[in-house]
Amino acid sequence: MAGPAASQRAVFGAALALALVAVAPAPAQDLRGHGGPVRALALDGDRVISGSFDTRSIVWDGIVARQITRAHVSAVTAVLPLPDGRFASGGQDGYVAIWGEEPEPIRFEPLHDLPVADLALWSGGIASGSWNGQIALWDGEGAPRYLDGHQGQVTGLVAYGDGLASIGSDLRLRFWGADGSPSTVIDLPAAPGDLATEAGALFVAGADGFLRRVVPGQRIEALELTTRPLLAVAAGGGQIAVSDMTGTVWLLDPQSLDIRAEIETRQGAVWALALSGDGIWTGGNDGWIRRWSTAGMPLGDGAGVAEPTLTNPRGAEVFRACAVCHTLTPDDEQRAGPTLYGVFGRKIGTAPGYEYSDALRDLDIVWTPQTVSELFEFGPAAYTPGSRMPEQKVPSAADRAALVEFLETATR
Repeated sequence: MAGPAASQRAVFGAALALALVAVAPAPAQDLRGHGGPVRALALDGDRVISGSFDTRSIVWDGIVARQITRAHVSAVTAVLPLPDGRFASGGQDGYVAIWGEEPEPIRFEPLHDLPVADLALWSGGIASGSWNGQIALWDGEGAPRYLDGHQGQVTGLVAYGDGLASIGSDLRLRFWGADGSPSTVIDLPAAPGDLATEAGALFVAGADGFLRRVVPGQRIEALELTTRPLLAVAAGGGQIAVSDMTGTVWLLDPQSLDIRAEIETRQGAVWALALSGDGIWTGGNDGWIRRWSTAGMPLGDGAGVAEPTLTNPRGAEVFRACAVCHTLTPDDEQRAGPTLYGVFGRKIGTAPGYEYSDALRDLDIVWTPQTVSELFEFGPAAYTPGSRMPEQKVPSAADRAALVEFLETATR
């Protein structure tokens, strides 16, 4: 928890931010263009680069989507600015793309047979870490070289010193030289979810709700922020930002780990963060990218899903998770999934205007109250194998019934 001095700093910073806003209100700085949860964020000068479950990456110039790219067939899980003004994206499909200013990628290579978890710069080009435990070193032209560093998923990867640092589900933090040679290994006490670095220190977001500060050769410092898993951590501008699955974001001092601000984003799970000297960007489950001051004050109009309807409040509330990717109107509004308008009585994989996977089109399912309920009882991985739908279940039979009742009314 923050000490008295840190609390006073946070209060003073908030008061100063409010005073500045009163003098000169900032224009809306929230970014809305993705049709699914925002999974990746990076800053490149004045540009914001984002990647989403909707398979797209977007380059934002101010609040304008200057470049919208699409090559991956599933979620974009990592984005990386490159020194020459280009950028790279990694996807759940295992591919890494290099983008210029054209709508088609300059290179699009299947570097992994499982999803890309993270991207980082290394001395020879791009490093990508995958769920298969491998790290690919790629110069963007020839064949990649692979490092077998982790038993299980790589969950975070950053440039560190003249080499790399990586974390994995094997509870290890590993260091690599500039040539890819293995170096020090540090055991971690809990599963790590994301990794960032600032001023020679490494910051590990843990599934146990702890943020850990690691400096090789020193004792690991730990701060318990929540009992829930931490999802993302970012460093920059002399601050550390950490997020969890409920949409809470903490801003911390990288040296003392004092909490400078705590933000309730109202975005659902915040999967992605980016920090600059004058603010923080949050990418949420609602598909929005929001900007906040370094004191934790919102700089835009606000996001979040509308309040549940009064006709079936529980069903509407359960549907909130679905609303990130699906609309209830004939227009899908470029969201990640097809519209649910008229879904009952429709054969799976037949909604017009949506590009389904071959596996989904081959399934013999007609959407009825029973099959919709079974989808969320057993989960997409078991019920509709091969679907690009994120895995999610509704364990409560009462909640499934409320959801079906809501959809029967709302999708007519």
